[in-house]
Amino acid sequence: MFVSDNRIMYILVHSNYTLIQELLKNMFTMYRPSWAIDTINLPSEIVIRGNANKKYDVVLIDTSYKHFVHYIPYLKNLETMKCQIIFMTDENIGELHYYTSNISNCMVINKSMTIEQLVHIIEGDSIEIVDIRRVGELNMLEMKVLTELAKGHSIDYTCNSQKFTNIEVEQAIRHINEYFGTSHYLEAVYKAYTEKLI
Repeated sequence: MFVSDNRIMYILVHSNYTLIQELLKNMFTMYRPSWAIDTINLPSEIVIRGNANKKYDVVLIDTSYKHFVHYIPYLKNLETMKCQIIFMTDENIGELHYYTSNISNCMVINKSMTIEQLVHIIEGDSIEIVDIRRVGELNMLEMKVLTELAKGHSIDYTCNSQKFTNIEVEQAIRHINEYFGTSHYLEAVYKAYTEKLI
């Protein structure tokens, strides 16, 4: 895991899913302690209007194509925002590019990238997105551990409630991280959730 310099950035994360918001907030805080992260779960037009009152460096919007259509009437408003707008999607990325291609401060990215790659994109770095091939499959124990962690349960709680040993859970988490190409189980939970594995 890497930690950057103390550059302060103000990030607003918008999603219809509280789990995604909290996972991103936790991961960003872990990778970039100097960042100030706000989350919001309000209708699209309020997110766009709301930035007039508080200045963010980046507004990160987790969306799918069906949610994105709610933004279309407000896309012109995005150009007036003095920050970078990043739409994250897992489908119809070409159509989202079509709608946003003329908006200079707007970017569309695929959700399948790692948190490290996402952090670099937010910071404005030009990076190559590498397709990470999966290592084996997750077995039933690993899927159960992943599901418990996604519910926000601690490792100790998972061990006690599921009658797993600490070694079993640690090995499961190690393989889960290898499978998703991640360095922390919260990042793996985020990727599993965006890929609809849990």
